[in-house]
Amino acid sequence: MNVLETQDNTSYTLAAVVLIRTLEQNKRVHRRQQDDLPAHVKGKAYFEYYRARHKDTGYYVNLPKKTCRVVEFVKVEDEDYWVKLLWKDNQWYTNQGGVLHTSKLSNWRETDPQHPHYVDLEHYSPTLHTTVKQSPHEEILAGGIHHIATLQGTNPFTEQLPILPQIETAVQQGITIPLDTIPAAAVQPQLSIQTTMAEQPQEINVATGQSKQEARQINVITSPANGALKGNPPPIFTGDRSTTRKFINNFDLWKAINRHNDTMKKPFSRVVTLLTYMDGPLVDAWKEEQMHKLQEAIDDGTQETDEDLWDSFIERFKTAFTNQNQKEEAYQKLCKLKQGESLDNFFAKFKQLAHEAGVPLDDKGTIETLKHAMNEPLTRVVIQSPDFNPNADVPWTFKKWEDQARMSHQKWLATSQYSQQK
Repeated sequence: MNVLETQDNTSYTLAAVVLIRTLEQNKRVHRRQQDDLPAHVKGKAYFEYYRARHKDTGYYVNLPKKTCRVVEFVKVEDEDYWVKLLWKDNQWYTNQGGVLHTSKLSNWRETDPQHPHYVDLEHYSPTLHTTVKQSPHEEILAGGIHHIATLQGTNPFTEQLPILPQIETAVQQGITIPLDTIPAAAVQPQLSIQTTMAEQPQEINVATGQSKQEARQINVITSPANGALKGNPPPIFTGDRSTTRKFINNFDLWKAINRHNDTMKKPFSRVVTLLTYMDGPLVDAWKEEQMHKLQEAIDDGTQETDEDLWDSFIERFKTAFTNQNQKEEAYQKLCKLKQGESLDNFFAKFKQLAHEAGVPLDDKGTIETLKHAMNEPLTRVVIQSPDFNPNADVPWTFKKWEDQARMSHQKWLATSQYSQQK
């Protein structure tokens, strides 16, 4: 073991390195047999010793819901990660889904030689060293703070297309987000910011994620998997229960259009995306609570690709913001509905209210409601039509009533027109 001496003259034993080439498939992991990680790397992880080479000797961490996880600190392609381990076929293994992102576990400091961004200041030379590049998460946060958290511009608090997803898209494409330009939120959506990648300058529109350089093709059409989202996003939801159904329908449509985009394919990012379209005093506290629930689920070992994250979230959303008396109110409106001048509007409204009230269109009670909702002369004409048999074994369906009513109405219109021409 090597010994590292820090600037404050404290020292600790350097950890043995657990090397893994890739996590794309299940990889066997040999657990450490001694507590050789410094405290600031372990975080809340703790070491249990049973005996030499015992399968249960190693690191553990307690996660929410009183879950104890077997963990190990591994190096994968020059990056260090805490991963959870699973016991199978008499060996410990992990994979990409086992990478843990939780505040209970830490990592190397930038002052540690093991840190990928470590710079030895005693031997540093500006001619030999280049500026350390930020990680994708750091660049997204830095770009978001600069381009969104601003008071610049004529009216920075007006509703705008969310900028952070577009910054994330650009970073995923390998593009550097400049921090020496006017914040995008101050002039969005017209602003295009100059970015560089591999020393090739290009323009990326922060609002759309599109590049003017054809070679990059950061476009909502040509890069559907990782590019900007297509279509029209839903209007901001403020907590108004009368708009809940419309908001969910609009988001579902937007989600369907972008079903091949990583943002919508992954349940975790899908939930976060919906939350970004909620704003206002009626929803702010609820949003914060949902982010805590989401993080707890991830800390507890739930994968970001687990559809239960989305299913449970959308169920909580509907419970919180759906009008609990909606069915009863819709049924009362259905019973009071009367035909107006437009037969098309009448049938559209009738079917909408029946759907919201949860009553089947072909039910006898629904047909009786329809009879009384139509103008009395029209109802009489339909009943007097040759095809109508009130004693038939199979009563008329709603569609049959609608078709006959429309036909009778057209005949009445044709007769009226003829009478006016005489």
